[in-house]
Amino acid sequence: MGRKFEINPIKFLYFFGISCFIYLIKKPLAKDWLLVFFIKSYYASLVDNLVVKRGYVQYPTRFQTSVLFDYILFPITCVFYNQLTKDSRIIQCLLKVLYFSIPMTMAELWLEKNTRLIKYKNGWNWTTTFYSLSFSLLLVRFTMSIIRRIFDNKYDLS
Repeated sequence: MGRKFEINPIKFLYFFGISCFIYLIKKPLAKDWLLVFFIKSYYASLVDNLVVKRGYVQYPTRFQTSVLFDYILFPITCVFYNQLTKDSRIIQCLLKVLYFSIPMTMAELWLEKNTRLIKYKNGWNWTTTFYSLSFSLLLVRFTMSIIRRIFDNKYDLS
């Protein structure tokens, strides 16, 4: 597909991502959601940098990493996942991660097949994407549960 076709959805997704971010920070527990957002951004940039340097994924654009995905869309998705699972048990968290990882995997697979925005290499495929997205969402959820426990115990005056 043409370069213009690829630029228009990217512009839309940037606008959509910024709008979602503004919406998220207005919700209750904004400090928690900002923390999730920044933890996810940090994890995503580390993993994406490693995956690109090892040659599993290539972004044939001027950026070596997908700034839109790593620093806006994936962290926002992770915040939504954490909001959805805030009071959920482990089994519920495992099931609800599918609500996010399946559509994201399908979208990335479509982009890989139909655009020049991302290319899989060296054995990377949609199942690897699915597992890495799912694990990443669960890792941030687990990290936040540990942080909440530490701070709840630290400030529990009873």
